[in-house]
Amino acid sequence: MKNTAKILVLFLVALVMSSCFKKLKDDLTPSGSATLIANGTNVSLGTPTAVTLLGVVTIEANKDKSGYTILLNKSDIKEGKTYDLKSSTGVFTFQHDGTFYSPSTGTLEITKFTDNKIVEGKFSFEGNAVGSTSKKMTANGTFSVNIIL
Repeated sequence: MKNTAKILVLFLVALVMSSCFKKLKDDLTPSGSATLIANGTNVSLGTPTAVTLLGVVTIEANKDKSGYTILLNKSDIKEGKTYDLKSSTGVFTFQHDGTFYSPSTGTLEITKFTDNKIVEGKFSFEGNAVGSTSKKMTANGTFSVNIIL
């Protein structure tokens, strides 16, 4: 009888642990969508990621030397807020075909923000390749991503 009780307890512990590990795995698996149209061309980006570290939310959507990285202070993110990409306190990096671009004009709007869960937004900008005034890019895009940390 004692062995049956021990086996039952072990089974229940294993069941609880497996559900906890599944939840942890689901919470740490990136999910969402991202779009980028650079100079009129749709760019495939795959699944974006968003993490929070030391009060900064980092949103990345990159694939095959194209994409974007957006860093924003978590305390500054508000649903409906619009950032000026040229003069804002955030950090915005755009890359297309291996070339990095710096925005000369543009905006980023946060369309949804659920603390430590979801961040969504859209952006548009015009800019030059870093170190070049002759290579230009016009781009717009969107992101909807679950924050995994």
